[in-house]
Amino acid sequence: MRQELAQAGYIEQLTFSLISYKDNYERMRQAVNFGECVQVSNPKTLEFEMVRTSLLPGLLKCLQGNKKEPIPQKVFEVSDCVVLAPESETGAKNVRKIAAMVCDQSSNFEVIHGLLDLIMCKVGCKMSKDYKLVEDSADVRYFTKRGVAIMLHGKKIGSMGVLHPEVLGNFELKYPVSCVEIEFEPMFDHFKNAK
Repeated sequence: MRQELAQAGYIEQLTFSLISYKDNYERMRQAVNFGECVQVSNPKTLEFEMVRTSLLPGLLKCLQGNKKEPIPQKVFEVSDCVVLAPESETGAKNVRKIAAMVCDQSSNFEVIHGLLDLIMCKVGCKMSKDYKLVEDSADVRYFTKRGVAIMLHGKKIGSMGVLHPEVLGNFELKYPVSCVEIEFEPMFDHFKNAK
């Protein structure tokens, strides 16, 4: 999957797994969800209070650090996030995710949508038959009516959309950003079962 994304013109990023509540939730316009996140009991700095639940804040921090570079900028990351899971032995579980974003003078939603279609094509998913996009007005990270939930066999596996201007302002970005974030495991299961 990394090779496919790189061949599509995206640059791979490797971001920190530990993050602050502010970056993971507040700067993304979300309330802190202590029922979801794994907290660090004695953090040495405020930057590393919890284990990330999303790859998007890390990618936004990469764009923030490179805002003087020419646009368009296309970045991606394939890595693990962690969420609480009381049924597991450790009380938490890793969730491998794929995230990508495009920063340009216009929102370029069609570019990020094309990347999602490429990913789904590579794992053997067909639009409408296996997966579909459903408007998700509850996701406050995105512009109203510009965010969608990605459904695979009726189950939500991710989201895609144009980030809200408040989110961009929180990360000091002056250009629009479109992004996609999906769970890897359900797609891989579909790929194995499709053969």
